[in-house]
Amino acid sequence: MRNETAVSATELLRQGAAMRELAQYDDAVRCLLRALEIKHDLAAAHLELGLAYLDQERLEDAVDYLELAVHFGPECGAGWQHLGAALAGLGRLDAALAACRQATAVDPNRCGAWLTLGGVHKAREEWKAAIDCYRTAATCDPESADALCLLGYALHRAGEYAESRAHFDSALQLSPDMVQAHHNLGLSFIETAQPAEALACFDRALAINGELIETSASRAHALRDLGRLNEAISSYDEILSTQPDFFDAVVNRAHALLMKGDYAAGWTAYEQRLDGGREIGRDFNLPRWRGEPLEGKRVLIYAEQGLGDEIMFASCLPDILSLAAHCTIECNTRLAPLFRRSFPAAHVHGGEKTDDAGWLAGFPPADYQIAIGSLANYFRRLPTAFRVRAGYLTAAATRVEHWNSQLISSAPLRVGIAWRGGTLKSRQYARSVPLPLWAPLLQTDQASFYALQYGDITLELECFRAQSRVAVADLGKAIDDLDELAAIINALDLVISVDSTVSHLAGALGKPVWTLLPASPEWRYPRSGVSMPWYPSMRLFHRALDESWETLLARVANDLARRVKSNGRR
Repeated sequence: MRNETAVSATELLRQGAAMRELAQYDDAVRCLLRALEIKHDLAAAHLELGLAYLDQERLEDAVDYLELAVHFGPECGAGWQHLGAALAGLGRLDAALAACRQATAVDPNRCGAWLTLGGVHKAREEWKAAIDCYRTAATCDPESADALCLLGYALHRAGEYAESRAHFDSALQLSPDMVQAHHNLGLSFIETAQPAEALACFDRALAINGELIETSASRAHALRDLGRLNEAISSYDEILSTQPDFFDAVVNRAHALLMKGDYAAGWTAYEQRLDGGREIGRDFNLPRWRGEPLEGKRVLIYAEQGLGDEIMFASCLPDILSLAAHCTIECNTRLAPLFRRSFPAAHVHGGEKTDDAGWLAGFPPADYQIAIGSLANYFRRLPTAFRVRAGYLTAAATRVEHWNSQLISSAPLRVGIAWRGGTLKSRQYARSVPLPLWAPLLQTDQASFYALQYGDITLELECFRAQSRVAVADLGKAIDDLDELAAIINALDLVISVDSTVSHLAGALGKPVWTLLPASPEWRYPRSGVSMPWYPSMRLFHRALDESWETLLARVANDLARRVKSNGRR
């Protein structure tokens, strides 16, 4: 290296930058620090030092120098951009957001600045804002495959699947070997119940880079959704043989075993969801119940997962209540009145899973704790153990009587319907059937139909009536109250629903319910057949891989007509 004492700050900056580009970080840092000894306010040298530390993932050091870079050079868009990236890497997202916004303000045409700002919004799960940033980045540099791929992913997370796929395709036109675009395109097909297309995308990604464990796991998900369960389980086993704690494969392997009906192995594997720190925030500082004798013992059963899961696993509550001296049941606030009535021998606490555990001090002390989803490991390990009595939840008798008097109809049947299930995080698109597709089923004069769909559906029902000339009764805010919804369901003759809380609730109440399932149903449901182990009163309508929802609903309409003709009102 040349004698630095005879070299100017500018020359040292040039040398340091060149060395950083060659990943010769120690030499780069020495040059750059020497440059700053000569000229302490040289913003470009602070920037290069920050980048050298950022390259080495020494984020705290990177932030120190990048802050000096923008202090001495406030119009340096690159300094603000990389400062935002370093702060985001440290989890300081509010500060990262401010820095990235400054980057786009001083250099609004800088594609990288918009990508970094979009990345901060992505980390905060602010998908609309991320979409706007990535759109701007793609406008700044239409040839940026990264911008198009990231835009596609943000649209995917926002549920805009068709547009997301268009951007993945555009990214792949620019960069055919872009593994992330192939992978993300596959994820989009998984979410929209197109597993064959997803499998092809994952295979293309793995042909480029066969060591991507996330893509290998996603490929196994596609096999699972195609019904190729043994192949999926083998794939999960291969992944876990090299990375035993890869959570995505752990949980989905358990799901595949349960879909096969291998309950003993499936529930054992399902318990691994609680290991490896995954039970964060749900530990009440009690020993986990693992099947020990419960005579004279008290058990805390705590909530996990969604409303439908809490309702389904609640079928195991009578089993454990019969063994323990006492049980305290924590459940979602909306389920508490229903659970108190249905399980009077227990203490029931309604709350949210994010609540502080201090509420437990107001209840009898417990000897053990167990997640409600773990009860099946002890009480549903064999197919014969699913002989659940119909109607283990009990609606309020006075409210059932009220709704019986309100839902007066001259038609032979009173039928409740729900057409949307899940959330964007639980495959809502695949599980839902748009209301307009229900029109042929609802046009019969042999039934009166009542909307059981959660949320503000008034405008949706008005548009449906205007387009189809079919009226579905809107029961208003009563649907939002699960205890009231239970009474409404009890007053109906039949419920027809997609996979949703409504279908679980109807099954748990023991009411006749027809559940419409996509070609790739969630793990709770068998892949074929018309019966549901958890709910004797439920009948399943499976959509075939090559079948449209319209065709499935036509089958349902025919069966409904036969039901009216043979049975009338039940």
